[in-house]
Amino acid sequence: MSDDDQVIEQWWQAFVATGALPEDLALVQGRLIRAVHRGRLPSGQVHIKVMTFPRAKDRLRYLLRGLPAAHEAQMLERVRQAGLPCPEVVAVRTQRRWGLPHRSMLVLRTLAQDAEPEQLLRRVEDEVDLAVRLLAAGIYHRDLHTENFLRTPGGELAVLDLQSALRIDSARAGAHSVRLGLAVRLLRDRSAGERDHALARMRELELLRDELEVTVASRRAAAEERRYLDSRVKRCLMNSTEFERRIRPSGVECRFRGEWPQGRWWRGPGELKAAWLGQRRRQLMEGQAPVFAAFFQKWWWLGGGARLYVPATCADERIEDEVREAALVSNAHDSGPVVPS
Repeated sequence: MSDDDQVIEQWWQAFVATGALPEDLALVQGRLIRAVHRGRLPSGQVHIKVMTFPRAKDRLRYLLRGLPAAHEAQMLERVRQAGLPCPEVVAVRTQRRWGLPHRSMLVLRTLAQDAEPEQLLRRVEDEVDLAVRLLAAGIYHRDLHTENFLRTPGGELAVLDLQSALRIDSARAGAHSVRLGLAVRLLRDRSAGERDHALARMRELELLRDELEVTVASRRAAAEERRYLDSRVKRCLMNSTEFERRIRPSGVECRFRGEWPQGRWWRGPGELKAAWLGQRRRQLMEGQAPVFAAFFQKWWWLGGGARLYVPATCADERIEDEVREAALVSNAHDSGPVVPS
């Protein structure tokens, strides 16, 4: 066993036993069921992508399909065979227990990043070019956003994070629905100028073949941006990376994960549910720091009613202002989701 293999095996055994990697590995990204860490092997720096399966829906999703580490390793190998830049796979580890998904770990060689400032419009063109080349190689990348591309010191653009990528045959790769879907993913979350530049490049490469397809792709991208934002807002009502939903004997509590500031439960006037949703929307759209740490909805058969957990230092007048402003934002966007009662 090589020196690298020994270190990787230590990481794997710790992950199998605890569901977490050793604390000396730097956390790059942490979510509810998956995380990315940075570490060093004797041969150099690597990134380690791990996934656990605590929820029934995650275990069901991967019951009959390959676990994420194995699938992404296969996709990366396909990208490499096509001559396109991507991270090198160092190791793949997966485990099932009683036939159910249990642990998934993928170790990737860390790609060096170009230190030179990016020329934005060139970057937009290169992202479109690489997505089209991936499609031509039989790879349909379903999570295309700018963070999943990396400029290397040699000037090439590399593709990252192929966990959700699919193999696709040449006949399907040219289908209207596939081309349009790829275009929509490339257009999301861009400024108007970037979007126009991307659309022009898509026409040049015939990813979009006429002006009708350009119009349809633009409208769908805008609609998907709205739906995606709405879905992120609704996470404040469920178990997610940032939020926790707890069923209590008297009702349902939705709260930020982690430590709360010193505070109190507040039952004042206003649309408290709309305020909780509006606060989340303002946090995502405006970078507004949240004021309310939790929202509680009492069961209707116990009289209903709601309350918010507010900082102890906030006077009622300020809380009323915050509730009113956040509720206005929520109602303006017609978020609509409610805590079941």
